[in-house]
Order: sequence, then C-alpha cells, then structure tokens
Amino acid sequence: MKLELKRRGLAKAATSVIMLATASTALAQENVVTQWDQFSNAGITAAGPAMDELIKTCEASLKDVKILRTVVPSIGIRESYRLAVSADKTPDLGYTWPAASVLAGYARTGKVAPLDDYYKKYGWENVNSFYRGRNSYQGKLYAVPMEQDLMGVYYNKAMFTELGIAVPTTYAEFKNVVEKIKAAGRVPIAFGNRDRWPATNTMSLILGLTAGRASEEKVFFGDEPWNNPKFKLAAETFQRWANDGYFPRGFNGIGYDEANALFLGGRAAMTITGTWVLQDMARGAKFDLGVFMLPPIADDVPAGTMWGEGSQWQISAAAAQNVKDAAASYIDCLTSKDSRKVWVEKGYLVPIGTTPDELKNWETLPVVKDFYAEGLKTPDANFYDLHTTVPESVTQVLYPELQKLIGGETTPDDFLAAMQASWKAAIDKGERWVP
Repeated sequence: MKLELKRRGLAKAATSVIMLATASTALAQENVVTQWDQFSNAGITAAGPAMDELIKTCEASLKDVKILRTVVPSIGIRESYRLAVSADKTPDLGYTWPAASVLAGYARTGKVAPLDDYYKKYGWENVNSFYRGRNSYQGKLYAVPMEQDLMGVYYNKAMFTELGIAVPTTYAEFKNVVEKIKAAGRVPIAFGNRDRWPATNTMSLILGLTAGRASEEKVFFGDEPWNNPKFKLAAETFQRWANDGYFPRGFNGIGYDEANALFLGGRAAMTITGTWVLQDMARGAKFDLGVFMLPPIADDVPAGTMWGEGSQWQISAAAAQNVKDAAASYIDCLTSKDSRKVWVEKGYLVPIGTTPDELKNWETLPVVKDFYAEGLKTPDANFYDLHTTVPESVTQVLYPELQKLIGGETTPDDFLAAMQASWKAAIDKGERWVP
C-alpha cells in the first residue's frame, strides 16, 4: 500500500513538473505586455466595452501577444504614470495624457521609446502632421495618439424648444441665448471648477476663438508675450461670463462631475466640455441631447474648436525588445479600420484618422456623429489645449490663476502678468515644448 502511494506520489509530481514546464514554455512563447489605460465603463473616457472587445480580438489575431491590463481612472492616470516613471516602474504600454509638453519630458529623460521605425513599418499615416508634432520631441516620434478630443457645447434640445431658442451661429446670438435662459430662471451653462482643470479647457476654447490658432502659435512657439491684446480679450471674456451669471452660483466649489450631473438632470440648458465625456452624456441624458460649436468671439477669427488627443499609446524604453515589438503590433491592431469601427460603435469614441464617410456609415448615436462631424469640419483652424501645450510648471500656475480670474480675485492684466512670468521661467529652464 505504501509502495503504491509512493508510486502515485511520484507520478503526480512528475505530472506537475510536466505541467509547469509546459506552462513556462507557453509563457515564453507569448510576449506579455503590461498595459495601463483609463477605459472604464463610466465617467470620463468610458469606452470600456470597446477596450474589452478589442483586447480579445487583438490577442486572437496576434496569437503570441498577451495583454495584462490595469484600468486607472482617467484623471488619476496622469499622476499615476508620473509616479511610475519616477520609480522606474512604468508599464510596458501606457495610454495616458497629456502628450506635447509632458510626453516631451518623458522623451527627454529617456523613459519612453522612440517609435519612428514602427510608424514606418505599420504605415500609421492616419496620424496627421498636427498630431505627429504633438507626439514628438526633437524630431522623433514617441507615442501614437488615438482618441480624437474635441470641445463643444452640449445642449438640452427640449429646453431650447420650450424657451423658443435656436442654436446660435454667431457670438452675438450665443450671448442672446444666455440672456434668454437667465430670464427664464434657468442656469445657462453647467460649470464647476473645484477640480481646477475644467477652467483651463474653457479658457482654451475662449482663447482659440478670440486669438485664433496662428496668434496662439506666436506665443506658444515664438516670442509673443502672454500679455498681448488678443489674450487679454480672452481673459476679459471668461471673467465676464463668470460675472454675468453664465454659470451656477459657487461654481469654483462645484466639481466637474457635479456640473455634468446638473446638466444631465435638466437643471442647466448647456454645458461646455469635450468628447472625452461623450459616453456618459449620451448614456445619462434623459432628454434629447444636442451639440453645437461655440461661434468665434473675435470678428477676425475663423470658426474652429479646441482639439487634441485624449491620450496616446506610449511604450516604455525599459521594456525588452520583443515586448516593444509586441506592443507595437498590438497598437497597430487597436488602430486598424476594423478596430476604429468598434471604438465608435461600442465606445462612442472616434479615433484619429476616422473619415466622415466611415463615421456616417457606422452604427452609433446621432450626437456622436454630430459632435465629430462639426468639430472636424475645421482642421486648419482648430486650436490648442492649454494644459497639454504649456509646460507642466506653467500649468501649475495656470490652474490657480484662472480660478482667481473667474472668481473676481484678480484682473485680466494681473492674470496675464502671472502667466508671462511663469512662461519666461519655464523657457529659461528649457521646459518649453515645440512640435
């Protein structure tokens, strides 16, 4: 009996060894890629259903690639990735924001891998020159932007109809719309700036529609100072909106999610934000949801909107070469035409490179098609997002200074003076990003 048990034990042990060896061989044959992204099922960039499907699709088609995924909240992923970089613990593949100034810092310190060879190998021509510039540093490409971000005005169609309001096509009409909503005792624009970054997006939109892209570039990439007449007009406009009751009372103490809830609950007629929250807007609205682009504010500025990449895929410089290759092939799968269709239909997210004809024929919500159709009409005039374009040190000044500006605690001139001082200091330290 004891001998038989011993034989069984030896057989079991041998089987275990064989199974472990087989598992080790299988693992060796797979290129395991650790991935961080923010595609949850609710909140900002809630494209989780699309990501779940595409991981399965790409793993099946690539055979030797295995994705080990971690979901990090959209706002938190920026800080989480920065901490991982400082600790040399970055994932093999990260989908994080922002590109431009922050990505350039990672490239400058050798934390992310250059991707020029992969761009050539896979022919990523859907990434146009604007986005290549935003994902480059000193002439080399370091990331693949995927999610097309645009900014516009979401509005409650039923409330507009009730109040006899038409969608504005000029800035004068927009101001009249706001006055009619105020006269009806409603909140014109759901806005909350407790998180501080929402004001930066709103300012980015106002700035682009008062100064225009060409004038912005003279400041961001040239020698024009912040305290110029067009930038002053933008600061004055934003402060006037706050003073004239465009926003709910106590807006500096209201969170971004709370402001969205105010709009989705039918207590505000409009909210001005981006496509990054389109999933939650489309799923959460109990009314007919519409969108339009804010008209130009200055007479000499063309129609356009703030645009950028929601985030970008970047590969760790520390990853083994086979893992880098696997990550690149996986990115190619995620950005293919078939995958773009999944992003649109399952994630309500429109990847960079999606054509109007593709969008027209794919099955998604009307508001998704409307938002992107309008925002992509003006590619040559679309302008910059401040907190991904300016250096990080400038952003940290911009956040509190904007909060003070719209809170009436500082003047437009003082706001611009503070920005110019931080801008000069960043340039002197070599922190400015130039595409």
